[in-house]
Amino acid sequence: MISFFDSSKAALTPFIDKLWRASSNNVSLYVRGSSLLPIEPNLAQPIDIDFLLFVNGEINRIRSIATDITNHANKVTPLTPYLDIKVIHCCEESPELLFNTLLVTKTGRLLHGKDLSASTALYMEQQHKIIRFILHEAESKLSSVIQTSNKEIQNKRIPHLSKAILRIAGLLKLKEGVYTRSPKKCADILYEKYPTILEHVAMILQSFRDPFLSDELLMSYFIVLNKIKRDVERE
Repeated sequence: MISFFDSSKAALTPFIDKLWRASSNNVSLYVRGSSLLPIEPNLAQPIDIDFLLFVNGEINRIRSIATDITNHANKVTPLTPYLDIKVIHCCEESPELLFNTLLVTKTGRLLHGKDLSASTALYMEQQHKIIRFILHEAESKLSSVIQTSNKEIQNKRIPHLSKAILRIAGLLKLKEGVYTRSPKKCADILYEKYPTILEHVAMILQSFRDPFLSDELLMSYFIVLNKIKRDVERE
């Protein structure tokens, strides 16, 4: 069956090609995430289409070009999901590079360049390093939400923050050769691993349907993050 990305590809191809041709330092360009799922009647259109561009240099210049392309594409193709381009430096191994190659290995499709997908064994070995990186990313997102005084912007960020926290659970299973990014499946992993904080995990899952930063939801974010963090630090 055709995917959301495939249905939007004709409109997005000029922007994808422009992004790829923007620099001789580009290594790989992937599309990834829910936009690759088959279109089904009961499946909502994704909020955005995620692209990962791996580069070997000129990181700031290429990020600036990617931002310009994103803004232009979203202006002239309003009927397609939001174009979201992330630029990753791949000159040397880092937790960020490891995590993003995991994403394209498990949930991506190569559009241009070198295939960066790796074996599950690599991610099993590097699990601890990847989880620490993602914990830091989730804490940064939480800090950004707390520091935003605009309630409308704050509530728009809630689903992204909730996904970031729940999806850490998918990484907890890497040692077993398992990986998932489904918020519901990740919540199930947390229910099983941390039965004492069931209500806080449930509240984070509920926030997708009711994206409002209440005191209770904020407390749940802190409790779940700290519970995972203490476990990781003991290893």
